[in-house]
Amino acid sequence: MYNLEHILYIVISLLIVGLLLFGASFIKNQTWKNVFLLFWAFACFFFHISTMYVSFFQNGTGIGNAYDNQLFPIYFCNYMMYLLVIASLWHNKESRFYKIFATFVAYGGVFGALITLFVTPPKIAEWGSFQSALSHSCLLIGSLWLFVGGYVKISVYNLIPYTLGLVSCAIVGGIVELVFYLGGRPSPNAMYMFNGPAELPEFKWWMFVICMLAIIFIFTAIWEYFTRKKENRWYKSTSDINWYFASKKEKTNDNTKIN
Repeated sequence: MYNLEHILYIVISLLIVGLLLFGASFIKNQTWKNVFLLFWAFACFFFHISTMYVSFFQNGTGIGNAYDNQLFPIYFCNYMMYLLVIASLWHNKESRFYKIFATFVAYGGVFGALITLFVTPPKIAEWGSFQSALSHSCLLIGSLWLFVGGYVKISVYNLIPYTLGLVSCAIVGGIVELVFYLGGRPSPNAMYMFNGPAELPEFKWWMFVICMLAIIFIFTAIWEYFTRKKENRWYKSTSDINWYFASKKEKTNDNTKIN
């Protein structure tokens, strides 16, 4: 799995992501923050579907040579890609529902991108493989930007919207399975409902769920420990739950800093 090419790609990708986000963190204008998010969301989508265009110009097949996960949100990271595009286009990014939506996309996109980055070795000489790596790197940048750009407030209570988002994954996976069944196609193992990925076949969907929720809890608990006074932490205050349902005006008057 971890050959020299894979290790170099991981190191270079993480360095580029870090440098880009560090530089972008100095953007203060909200319009340009939104533009930055929009760019990486669509870059992720473009790289994801790019093989169809490459195929068209090489042999004229185009969409007829598309992968199943380019036509349907079969994998978790596919789903996150589409949601990131929606998050970037969302007009009112101060709305109650957007806060919940963006929280799920932020964590889910990071998980989906990092799992692929570390588990699936890219073949740089083959565009079909390299475009997937590039797409996931863009997903990582866009998802992290939801944190860095201030769209998401880091809190232990992020577990609530993330859990709701996982329920939506199960629904989407079920719909995709139904569509394939009605179309006479074999099961695509949508959202890894039946088997783990080829690289980790023993890893079932519920194992992913437990690991992701555990990581979010540990990360956010540590974050709150170092960034908040004791009386403002999750086990002392429920103000973060109220943040998800506060209006723009109430949020502006809120003394709790968005991390």
